[in-house]
Amino acid sequence: MVMTNAQVKSHTVHVDVLMDVMRILFNNEISFTVEGINEEENTLLIRTSTNAKLTRHKKALENIKTLVSDFGYYRHGSDSGNNVGIDLDDEEE
Repeated sequence: MVMTNAQVKSHTVHVDVLMDVMRILFNNEISFTVEGINEEENTLLIRTSTNAKLTRHKKALENIKTLVSDFGYYRHGSDSGNNVGIDLDDEEE
């Protein structure tokens, strides 16, 4: 499937919140791939491809970002410097 308004983002997701993130992806029909696994940190790097014009895709990505960020704060505190929850934006047209 080719999307003309595709927005591609990478998300570092801890395994403790992976099922919640997967639920959001499946419920909103967002395609994704697993780009990498960091066994030391128990994280996966997931690349999502969304339609930038769909409100439900925007909200789903916001939910994922909030979920991952809140978990990172809970796990490491606010001054950890850990990159869990940081999105790497790669926009495609």
